[in-house]
Amino acid sequence: MSLSADVAPRITSWLQTRNFVALGNLGEQVAILLLRQLGYQVLGTQDDYLGMVPDVLGEGTTAHPEDFIAVDPEGRLMTINSKATASPGTCRLLHDGRLTKPRIARLQRMTDYSTQRANLVCPLDSDSYAQVVKIDLINLKAQVFDIDVEGGLTHVGPAHDITGLVKAVLAERPDSMPPPSTMD
Repeated sequence: MSLSADVAPRITSWLQTRNFVALGNLGEQVAILLLRQLGYQVLGTQDDYLGMVPDVLGEGTTAHPEDFIAVDPEGRLMTINSKATASPGTCRLLHDGRLTKPRIARLQRMTDYSTQRANLVCPLDSDSYAQVVKIDLINLKAQVFDIDVEGGLTHVGPAHDITGLVKAVLAERPDSMPPPSTMD
């Protein structure tokens, strides 16, 4: 592992105890900070829209919104899914320093799926856009990926060093795991 000494104990502990909730919460907290740094306007998080799914989308209560609904720096409305990983098998860098593609369910890569969830903000006359932010908690890097209309993933720019963001999130709660809501 290439974790820095000041974050390694907590992340390693969560890995050893299989506390994937803590790792996922950390990933979402880091993702929202990164998106804001990159110029995204985050309109809401999954927690903000969770109760609206049955009434607005007409789906059962087991259906969930994506992690974020945001406007990207180009002005596009999109849904964004955060995927945190701390597995040596999935935390790999390509030869050019970008991250390998995240694992994301086929359904979550479909345009209809993301557009339907973007409708939680406002009714759309056309399709929305979708992205995934992979948070690599071993190499302390993050990478944004566009999801195309066929469900393929394409790197958006370079991988970003998230060491400072991880440290900041962990410092806010030195004795507990990050909360599930990124707006807390």
